[in-house]
Amino acid sequence: MKKRRIAKYILIGVAVLFIVGFLWQRISRMETFEKKAEEINPNITALVEPAVMPAHVSAPIRVRIAFPDGLKRGSNISTQLPNAALTYDLSYSLTKTLQKPASIVDVIGVAIGYIFTGRADTREIMLWDTVTVTSPDAPKAKFSLRIRRLQFDDVGKAAAERHGQRVTAVLKGADIPPGGEVVMTYSTTTPWVASGAFPVRVDVNKVRMAQDPTFVVEAGSTASRQVIVPSSVRPGEPFKIEIISRDKYDNLSASEDSVNLSLDGEVLDEMILYTGRAERVVTLDEPGVYRFDVSGTLSNPVRITDTPNGPWWGDLHSHNAWSADALSSLADPDHYTYARDVSALDYAALTNHVFGLEAGYWQKTQDWCESYNAPGEFVTILGFEGGIGYHLDGYFPTCSGPAIESQRYGAGRGMNEDKLTALEEDIDREQMIVATHHTGIGWGGANFDGSHRFPRQMRHIEIFSAHGQSEMYDPSDPLSYENAGSTPGFSLSKRGAHYVRDAWAAGMKLFTLAASDDHNGQPGKRANGLTAIMAPELTRDALLQSMRDGAMYGTTGERILLDFSANGQPMGSVLSEDVTELDFRLEVHGTAGISEIEVYRYVFGEDAEWEPVFHRSGDLGLDFEAEWTAPAVGHAIYYARVEQAAPIRVTIPTLQDRPVRAWSSPIWVGEPEIDW
Repeated sequence: MKKRRIAKYILIGVAVLFIVGFLWQRISRMETFEKKAEEINPNITALVEPAVMPAHVSAPIRVRIAFPDGLKRGSNISTQLPNAALTYDLSYSLTKTLQKPASIVDVIGVAIGYIFTGRADTREIMLWDTVTVTSPDAPKAKFSLRIRRLQFDDVGKAAAERHGQRVTAVLKGADIPPGGEVVMTYSTTTPWVASGAFPVRVDVNKVRMAQDPTFVVEAGSTASRQVIVPSSVRPGEPFKIEIISRDKYDNLSASEDSVNLSLDGEVLDEMILYTGRAERVVTLDEPGVYRFDVSGTLSNPVRITDTPNGPWWGDLHSHNAWSADALSSLADPDHYTYARDVSALDYAALTNHVFGLEAGYWQKTQDWCESYNAPGEFVTILGFEGGIGYHLDGYFPTCSGPAIESQRYGAGRGMNEDKLTALEEDIDREQMIVATHHTGIGWGGANFDGSHRFPRQMRHIEIFSAHGQSEMYDPSDPLSYENAGSTPGFSLSKRGAHYVRDAWAAGMKLFTLAASDDHNGQPGKRANGLTAIMAPELTRDALLQSMRDGAMYGTTGERILLDFSANGQPMGSVLSEDVTELDFRLEVHGTAGISEIEVYRYVFGEDAEWEPVFHRSGDLGLDFEAEWTAPAVGHAIYYARVEQAAPIRVTIPTLQDRPVRAWSSPIWVGEPEIDW
């Protein structure tokens, strides 16, 4: 009994010491972090160590700030790394939480917690993800730290920020002598998006340095190669072959490669030496479908025809670091240069979340849209992501438009009729196109059972993205949210009427698109989703008009040629319900061998089910054509789905072999009902 009483008194004493120490620690930190802004010496310099680091190598980053005239006690020093340096491993959604170094009080607290509960959060006492501040020139200097969630740039009122963490240190104990340094050390960083100039923000006494110090993240060696050609070209018209090599993190490769270019066994160019990307210009005179071979890598098919109509390939849904839950380089390459030069896209839209997107970022979005747009070569589309209880993307007809106030409310926050009415007015006023996406995902899906209302102008739905497929509920599908999602283990397929098929069966007239929903500043990243738009020319007006007409389809990212028509009318068409026969035509040209082609039908009525009305499987080769006639069955909907035999290997966020698929926009027999 006596020993127990002694142990009890010891524990009580330790607890008292802990409480006293805790309070003293808090009291000692009660100094202002809001020192009045004042001019800083323009000779103050800052540099980042290491200045160069390879992609995805865990390493500390040190920010060294030199003060020629010294620094007085009470001064504030802040630094902030780019968002790309603060993610866990290869996920943009899981963020490191920066911590102050553990003190003896923290250790005692964890120990007491362990004594009474048997549990301890070791992250609180380990040196993982910590920030330390020292001055090698002022040994007696001490620093109080504060870590806040803030956007990297001051572009408006600070909004919610998942990644951005600003570390502010208040100098205590001693002045920094003239010529002295302050060093902030971030213990572990693992940036994997390559950049020639990642900025680090440095503020002294609330004044930002005129020029951010930078560091370089270098791409790795070649892990994959892709050969991109246009999808249709007139006979005798020169066109580009783009040879692109990427590292395992989808950065443009830093290693030199040597390849040969051939067509149908004939070598066109030997020993092409290049680093990252190369271009060659060729001309073909005879109509037909061709594929080029670059040292064993096959290009996508190009159709030589007197009536070229695309399709043009692009990513309509992607983010950069201006979204609170995203990361990117913002420089060398930035968003659109990656889309154009690394993904070899024909068009792209930067669709950051309007919720939290401050005015300065929205202005930059419009400026980028204008400056990168080059009709006939590369087209930009001004866009945003918002939502009202579900997620929406919106697209403007020009590079100028307001940040839609009805959408600043934020996606996934419950149905709101007033916001829906305001959004419909916004869409009419700005002549926007809107689409919904990842409709079946557990944490942000859409309901097509009548419980959700949608903008009456909505005509598009995203059938695939980096999150997974939204075609139908099938958790076992390799492309389900569970298996292909950008955040493994976080996203689940939601059972019920939440999928593209459910929307079509509910009578909604929605055209098919696929897009990456990339949050890494890497739009068009392979195997994450692309939209094919049939249009006579590569201009924004032509692309958006074809979107309104439904002349489009989606793929998992491979540039498969897919033509699907009924009675001579292409996908996206509405046929009269009075037709008695349907003459179908299906033509597919793959980027690899085709393994399965299906056409599905849904006949509107009670107890209706989706059913296959055309099916071919096996070794179907690279090219497939079929025509058949079937009796009409009244009000119905048809769409085609294609799968290739060989999957595409991806390494981010996990090692996956993703199936390659394409989905057409539907053909309706009878007008679809879209009024909820």
